[in-house]
Amino acid sequence: MIRMNLNEDWELTYEDLSWGVSQAPAVLAKESGWMVCDIPCDVHTPLIKMGIIKEPNEALNSFECEWIEDRSWWFRKRFVVEEDMLRHERVELTLESLDAEADVFLNGFHLGHHRSAFYPFVSEIRRQLKRGENLLLIRVTSGLERVSEEDIAAIRDCVSVEGVGGRGGRGDKRRSYVRKPQYVYGWDWGPRIATCGIMKDVYVCGYERLAVRGVRVFTQTVSEDQARLKVKVEVENLHPYKSFDGVIRFELLFNDGSVAVESKTEHLRSGLNYVSLTVDVRNPQLWWPNGMGEQALHIARVSVSSDDVTVRHPDFKYGIRTLKLNMDRINDRERLFAFEINGVKTFCKGANWIPADSIYGRVSDEKYDTLLREAKDAHFTMLRVWGGGLYEKDVFYEKCDAYGILIWQDFMFSCAMYPDYEEWFRLETEREMDYQTRRLRNHPCMALWSGCNENNWGFRDWWREKKQEGFFGGAICYNLIAPKIVERNCPYIPYWNGSPYGGENPNGNKIGDRHHWGDCTMNPDMEKRITPEEYDKTDSKFISEYGYIGPCAKSSIVRYHAGNPVRRDGAIWKHHTNTFEKDTVVAGISKHYIDADNLDLDGYLLYAGLCQGLMYQYSLEAIRYKTNCWGSLFWMYDDCWGEVGWTILDYYLKRKPSYYYVKRAFAPLKLILREVNGLVNVMGVNDTGKPASFEMEYGYVSFDGSARATKKEYLTLPPYSRGIVFQFEKGAHDFLEGICFVKPEKVGIEPATLRTNVFRNLHVIEASLRVRDVSRSDGIVSFTVSSDTYAHAVHFGLEEGMLLSDEYFDLLPGESRRIEVLNASKDFRTEEITPICVVV
Repeated sequence: MIRMNLNEDWELTYEDLSWGVSQAPAVLAKESGWMVCDIPCDVHTPLIKMGIIKEPNEALNSFECEWIEDRSWWFRKRFVVEEDMLRHERVELTLESLDAEADVFLNGFHLGHHRSAFYPFVSEIRRQLKRGENLLLIRVTSGLERVSEEDIAAIRDCVSVEGVGGRGGRGDKRRSYVRKPQYVYGWDWGPRIATCGIMKDVYVCGYERLAVRGVRVFTQTVSEDQARLKVKVEVENLHPYKSFDGVIRFELLFNDGSVAVESKTEHLRSGLNYVSLTVDVRNPQLWWPNGMGEQALHIARVSVSSDDVTVRHPDFKYGIRTLKLNMDRINDRERLFAFEINGVKTFCKGANWIPADSIYGRVSDEKYDTLLREAKDAHFTMLRVWGGGLYEKDVFYEKCDAYGILIWQDFMFSCAMYPDYEEWFRLETEREMDYQTRRLRNHPCMALWSGCNENNWGFRDWWREKKQEGFFGGAICYNLIAPKIVERNCPYIPYWNGSPYGGENPNGNKIGDRHHWGDCTMNPDMEKRITPEEYDKTDSKFISEYGYIGPCAKSSIVRYHAGNPVRRDGAIWKHHTNTFEKDTVVAGISKHYIDADNLDLDGYLLYAGLCQGLMYQYSLEAIRYKTNCWGSLFWMYDDCWGEVGWTILDYYLKRKPSYYYVKRAFAPLKLILREVNGLVNVMGVNDTGKPASFEMEYGYVSFDGSARATKKEYLTLPPYSRGIVFQFEKGAHDFLEGICFVKPEKVGIEPATLRTNVFRNLHVIEASLRVRDVSRSDGIVSFTVSSDTYAHAVHFGLEEGMLLSDEYFDLLPGESRRIEVLNASKDFRTEEITPICVVV
């Protein structure tokens, strides 16, 4: 096989939507109006570069870009083909992603129409190719123009859209008919910027005699001394009627050395052949989620030989591990929802992932790496790829493999009924699911396929009065097509019909996963939205969505205001603020810290960030405290533009204060305190594979450090454990003057405190913070910070964008903490480290 990549040196132009297939010659005849671009390319990107539009993610510019939806976009590429390509038995053109309605022409031939961004356009082109220069032309539109009011009549009242809050026309009910990322027409956290373009690679491949069309590898069993893999290789004999022998060879390598080899001779019929092999690996190195063990990745290598022809499948990385979704009974009404990795039940710590840009085609590999590395460093073990976005690029899953982050992968259906009563839609769904399950099935990060986002819940609770009796547009996709495809292509990856889903109530607490909205955030009662103790009431078995809102870094806010004044009552601020904010941020500040009405911008950002951090850390610990709950994924991790919203990293990759709170909540070794009937329960969590033993001090200390009523105890946390390990009496102390705590005498396990009141009511004095033992090594600056008295929300006044091992933490009286500045430049001056705490 030879491959010719066609990603570079394209041209782009646009015309009225009425310019369709028949106007292709006229487009090619244009001598001016072409822009230069490379693939991947969303049409917004060259328009920005040429100064035709302003950056849509900034200010109110997205409204000025809506005309892009009303044009046809034409990509042109000239490329030279040599004789050796034409000598191949089969030559195929692949365009990995076309968003969304597309027509493809080669040398004047119309190769076909394509109507999905979620699987490739592939065409056999040997007869259309010629030696020398060839001309490829692609017409693409954003997709809605083909959908009429008559088309959507049956489901129009069952499609959720964002058209509220005075933010213009976010949302379009026609989106259900278009197989592309649904969020681009507007969501509570993102603008309407309708994507359009060629979003992934374009290439031509020549095949001779044989082609490897797919490889499926899964770990059947693991033990300390052996793992057994099952391998299935899909080989195509390209001859229309001849059969012949072929040798199929599978090799597994680790650290540049071969650890297993298996081969098999098979008589290959014309067309597709499926060859199975069993591979035993001695003393296997296993793949574990982040914090539970190593992420051992092997190289899988597959080749097929016949006579003098050998073809190789592209090498890929594979992690040896078993995975199971444990749904054993808890009692006669409840079931577990727990992922088991290598036989170990795993509490899944993480968040929901949305596309990392409103213009997703321009997200770089470097941005993926930064986002996923930051998730790893915050101790994530799972991300849920949300069903209104996209099946991410290969680099996303490769980085999740490397960083030990499990993936809950929704199929791309969200908050709507879908027209699966149309045959064409069912066929598109089946092609999409078949392609994506085959593409992603070998990644050790892949933990679950889920049918949709909130559609089962919506059918029961949102659309009851709007639907026809017995009609559920989309049920065929989630209940029939998806399980059939998953069983055929990757039966070792569990399938779940949606999120939330399980039991009689799709968003109930007894079975399956739950989206914990309405109980706290989004509750009509403001007090419940801003009171972290409300999360102690949760009884879910796996929480896959919930969240709390906070603003970006100040530099990010200034940046997306694009030179306009930053005013919290201004149109830009409101446009870049989440629909569900509804004064929650200000109410939270006023409850927990200080009256918010007259705060300047800096004060608002500080206290809003602390409130978001408090709500996330307390809630995540409350959920982790529930031993029948096995996962907590907050909404959401990353952003597609700058806004006051749910995330802990903003669009420009700046950490919010809440990032550090979440990192502490997800620590692999952790203690959590809760009061029950006057006793303080100490929950010990050990996500690692080794026991953790330590002596701890526990009891009460006054904020000024003058009163201390404590004892000591020795504890051991077994490997992979979570449960109550100790209790002590709360005592009759003054909890406005001091705090109950547990402090391990061990580096790596942070102290835990018992929350007894809102911070603004506590009698906390100004702390005198000290920095000492500053050192520099390999680009990392380390220092120790300490305080004789209680210090709240300790931070260091460094430039935004500085990465610290911890920040915005509390110190007990007499406590010291070692901090690292992870990205200190050579010019970083240690005297810039200015410890600050919060007192109200």
